[in-house]
Amino acid sequence: MLKTNFEYQNMEIIGKKFEVDFGAKAVLDIESQTALTFHITEKNGIKVDESETVEIIITQIRSKLFILTWKEISGNTVTQIQDHKNQIVYMNWTLPNGDFIHAKGTIKPVN
Repeated sequence: MLKTNFEYQNMEIIGKKFEVDFGAKAVLDIESQTALTFHITEKNGIKVDESETVEIIITQIRSKLFILTWKEISGNTVTQIQDHKNQIVYMNWTLPNGDFIHAKGTIKPVN
C-alpha cells in the first residue's frame, strides 16, 4: 500500500475520466484518491485495448494542477503532471530496464 502524509483537499478530478494524448492515447479513470484505471486505446497510430488499475498518489499543487504517481505491473514507474487549466499533461516514466522517457500531450475531460 502506498503511504503519504498528504492531507487530501477537495480534488475536482476524483471520480472523473480524462482523455490523454501524448503520441499514445488513453482514458484515465480517476476512481478515488488512491486508484486509477488507465485504458490505452492507441499506440503509434495502431488501435490497442490495454487496461490496468493502479494504486496512485495524488498531490494537488493548486486548483486544476496535480501530480499523480504510480507503478505498473510491468514495473514501469510513472509521474504525471496534469494541468487541467491549460489542458496539458507532462509524463515521465522509467521502464524496468532503466530507460527514462518524457512526453508532453493534451488532457481533456471525457463526458
